[in-house]
Amino acid sequence: MMLYRALIKTHHMTSRKKITAITKAAKKCNCAVYLKSGVHPPGVMVGECGGEQGELDLKEWVGSVKRLRYKDYKLLCSETVEQGRLLVKSGDVKEFHSMKALAHDLGECEILDWWSFHMGFTKGDG
Repeated sequence: MMLYRALIKTHHMTSRKKITAITKAAKKCNCAVYLKSGVHPPGVMVGECGGEQGELDLKEWVGSVKRLRYKDYKLLCSETVEQGRLLVKSGDVKEFHSMKALAHDLGECEILDWWSFHMGFTKGDG
C-alpha cells in the first residue's frame, strides 16, 4: 500500500480551536497525525494517509492546515514513502508537548532520520 506523508512546521501551536480544527480535518481526510503543540517553538505536524485516495486525502488535510494561517507556516515535505508508519490510527491525532517526546515516538516508528533531515537538523538523504 502506498503511503503519503507531509511535514509541516509553524512558529508555535497554542490555539485549542485550531488544534481541534486539525483533529477534525485528520478524521475527515482519514490521516494519521502527530503534532507538537505548546508555547515553545516550533509547532510541528506530521501527517500520513494511505490507500488509493491517500495522496488526495493528504493534500486536503495539508490545505486545511494552511487555511488556519499559522505564523511561519512551512510545508517542509510532502512525498510518497515506503517505510515507517505513525503509531496512531488513520483519522486520529497524537499530540506532544515537547520535541523530545515527539522525536522519541518518531524513533519508535523508524522515521526519526527522515524527520531530522527535513527539519534541517541533520544532513544526508533523510
